[in-house]
Order: sequence, then structure tokens, then C-alpha cells
Amino acid sequence: MENPAYKTALGLLIKSMMHDGDAKQHTNHQVILPIGPTPQVLLDLGMPNLQLVILGKVVDKVLFEHGIPKGTIERLYSLLESPKAVFKGHQDNPGSAVVTFELKNMAPIIIAIHPNRQMGGRVGTAYNNIASMYAKETRTGESIEDRWTREGLLLWKAKSAVVPAVVVSDAAVVTAVVVPALKVVGQK
Repeated sequence: MENPAYKTALGLLIKSMMHDGDAKQHTNHQVILPIGPTPQVLLDLGMPNLQLVILGKVVDKVLFEHGIPKGTIERLYSLLESPKAVFKGHQDNPGSAVVTFELKNMAPIIIAIHPNRQMGGRVGTAYNNIASMYAKETRTGESIEDRWTREGLLLWKAKSAVVPAVVVSDAAVVTAVVVPALKVVGQK
């Protein structure tokens, strides 16, 4: 369950980033925003049962450099609760890359998570940290999911999320067709 204060704290942080000068940016970047407990799908894949957080520095990067809208960042927890697929981190990274059903510029939005990160000073608390959130574009002909699956990084894949559609053929026969349920960033 998402932390009930997450969206409010995120909104205040973003407002501060947009209205405060560079002097306060360092303070904003140090903020640790608790999102909620780690979703079950990630726990089932071996992620530790720790609080899920995002740093102000990451919010700044995701919003202003990667162009992910505030509304999508607000839905971060629900995106992680029902991902499209989860992949292992590359090389020695023990983290995960979560592929969401959301799209930005027709590219899937990826959420990178680093598990069991110490934060908050020398004797900090351990968290599962959202390291980044971005749209991952790939070359034509191969999706990022296909590439990462081919590279052996797939940990989990959702059963196809579908919405029923009705199609009427030329013979006026009604047929139910299954269409992928995708959400383009910016849509309500």
C-alpha cells in the first residue's frame, strides 16, 4: 500500500525545486521520500522487504532531464505493483529494471531499483531505492523487453494485460478480440 503522504510530499518537493534558487537544490536533492512497502511482485523475486524510497535528486532528474510527467511519478507505486515485466540489473548490479505498461514517445517507461541501499548518513537505514525512471527507446525491430529477454535478464513477465474489444466483420458477425492495454504518458 502506497504511503498516504507520498503524493503530497512529492508535490511539495517539486514545487520547491521549481521556485527555490540553486542554494536550496542541495537540500532538495537530499530528501528521502518514502513511497511505501516494496510491492509483492518484487518481494517474490527476492527483493528485501524494505521501505521503497526515491531521493529528491532522482525526482529532479526524472522530471527535468528525462521528462517524465509529475502525474506518472505520482503513480510510481501503482506502476510497480502491476509491472509489465521485471528484469535483472546488468553486469554486477544487484538491482532490477521494471518495465511498465506506460509509454512516453512510444517507448516503455523503465523504473530502475537498487535494493538494500544504505541512506541517511554513516549509520543510515537500508531502503529499496528508486534509482531512475525513464523512457527506454530501442532500435527499430527489437523491443527492450525482447533484447533483455534474449540477454537472459528476464525475471518475471505479466500475463498479457488485455481489454476486450468488439470487432464487427464484413459478415456482421461480432467477434471478441483481445487488445493490449497500454497507457501513453499524458493520457488521463
